[in-house]
Amino acid sequence: MVDLGGYAAAAGAGFAPPPLAAHGSHRPPLSGAQLGGAGGSCGGLASGGTGLLHEGEQDATMQAFSQWLSEMKARSNSSLQQMLAEMGIIRDGITSNSTDLTEYKRHSIAIQQQMQSQLTDLREKLTRAFGEIHSLVKQKTATDQELLSEIGSLQQQLSMKTAELEALKKSYSTTHQQLQNSLIQIQGQLQSTSSEIQAAKRQAQSVQEGAQQKMGEVETTLQRLRGTLEATGREGQSHALLIQEDIAKLHEALTGLSADFFDHKRLTLQVQNKLMGQVSLLEEARRRALQPNESMDGRPPGDYGR
Repeated sequence: MVDLGGYAAAAGAGFAPPPLAAHGSHRPPLSGAQLGGAGGSCGGLASGGTGLLHEGEQDATMQAFSQWLSEMKARSNSSLQQMLAEMGIIRDGITSNSTDLTEYKRHSIAIQQQMQSQLTDLREKLTRAFGEIHSLVKQKTATDQELLSEIGSLQQQLSMKTAELEALKKSYSTTHQQLQNSLIQIQGQLQSTSSEIQAAKRQAQSVQEGAQQKMGEVETTLQRLRGTLEATGREGQSHALLIQEDIAKLHEALTGLSADFFDHKRLTLQVQNKLMGQVSLLEEARRRALQPNESMDGRPPGDYGR
């Protein structure tokens, strides 16, 4: 800012700055001390009666000073206008930035609310998903327990059927051994019935082969059931229907095997009864054949050689 107070003091003291038109630029403003010294020197010159200014020179100096003041005022006004324009631009920029900031805050709040709603929806969906997973785990556990119980019952039935089969084999083996011993004892006297005995042997062998074949089928079915159960443990609930079908087939096979066992047992008993009847008939015929010899000498035939 131009020190107008100093120039006013200098003008009051009869001091004027150098003319601006001659130099094209103004000098820097003088300080108060310099202006005061200049005033004092001018006063001294006026009092001493030396260096008096003429009226024409004073008018030129005042005109130059007035012109300089006008230029300074115009420059100050132009600077003030420029400053006001810049301040208006800054104010507009601040207003626009405030508007943008308000819009950004509103948009941020809307986005935050939307994200909170999405998070709430996701939390609810996760809660429902966890509930469904828990129910599926319970269902799978119950299914596994049912399958294990069914497998346990099937194993018990299989062990019972195996025990019955072993008892039947032992009974058949004992009966067959007894029949062989009886046939060895009366081999010479039962040549007429050898064809029937061979037929009974063939029938018993066919029954045994049928039993062995059924046992092979049972073992194959058990192996297939074991493989199906292992696959079911890996694949899960989707193969439960296949296991139930295999279980039904196993039940049918065990039912058929039981029926075959009972048929085999019945046929074996029939053959045994038939053979025992034939042996009884042969022994009765032998006794009847030996009775005349005993009546002749009063002793059995075996005593003649003594």
